[in-house]
Amino acid sequence: MNPERPNCLNNDYGTGCKILREAYTSLFESFASIIKSQAKLPKGTIEIPGFKQSEVQDHSDSAPRNSEQKIKRENFHESARSKKCKGSQAEVGSDISDSSAAKVNLSNEKFDGSTKKAWGSWAQALYHIAMHPEKHKDDVLEISDDIVVLNDLYPKGRRHLLVLARHQGLDRLADVRNEHLHLLKTMHAVGLKWAEKFLQEDASLVFRLGYHPDPSMRQLHLHVISQDFDSKHLKHKKHWNSFNTAFFLDSVDLIEEVSSQGKAILKNDENLLSMELRCHRCRSAHPTIPRLKSHIGNCEAPFPANLLQNGRLVCAPSNAAAVDS
Repeated sequence: MNPERPNCLNNDYGTGCKILREAYTSLFESFASIIKSQAKLPKGTIEIPGFKQSEVQDHSDSAPRNSEQKIKRENFHESARSKKCKGSQAEVGSDISDSSAAKVNLSNEKFDGSTKKAWGSWAQALYHIAMHPEKHKDDVLEISDDIVVLNDLYPKGRRHLLVLARHQGLDRLADVRNEHLHLLKTMHAVGLKWAEKFLQEDASLVFRLGYHPDPSMRQLHLHVISQDFDSKHLKHKKHWNSFNTAFFLDSVDLIEEVSSQGKAILKNDENLLSMELRCHRCRSAHPTIPRLKSHIGNCEAPFPANLLQNGRLVCAPSNAAAVDS
């Protein structure tokens, strides 16, 4: 409509409408053509006009399978041990951490371990540390033939350790059988030793030792975590609930279960991670993590009776009265 343009329509409304109609028709026909061509392609592929199909890859599927690619984040800790990586992916739970975005699951995976779980490349970090701890001497605290001990890179308490099993084929609790009972006892004894060491440094701490039934990081590992939950890395509901609901399985109970049943009896109840936030001492409900943290910093209620039994909590003798009073 600009009179200074050589193709000015001179306010010819009819011609203008016709040109616009033809332009939009051509646009929509091209779009429909692309949609139809995409529908004919195998699932997971993308066709881009002007490119050969072989030049376009679905990286979400091919990257984990590329045997030529080395795992660049093998220093990650359970929450990924790499000091070079500052992403929040691993922070999802120390190992659920939290974790949902960090997990790669088989679509028809069975929770009892009858079907193997597919692990993303970053989720292999603990496995590589357990198999080759000599490559991670700056990160590990203790190495033996059976276990490796290291700090969680994203601790959910003032003290938060991981005790890794070094045995092949033990990706998670679903792989545990009666023949691994001695290993479970060894892992518990090592975790207990480190908890007692920390208690000598700070007698006010209280520890709990346990496992997550469906971790996001490969390789069986025991959490040794202080119950203050005083950490900037505890940010989300799933962080809290992964350690303060039935999702967290106490080491002493697991050992008894494997001894009597020959394996761990696991229940795949991910709804536990989305439960309302409740104080782990007085069980009061709170709407947000900041409100919950503010409360637990001042809560002096005793721990629930079930945690005070069977050695589920570890504390200094001088602090025992304060824990169960």
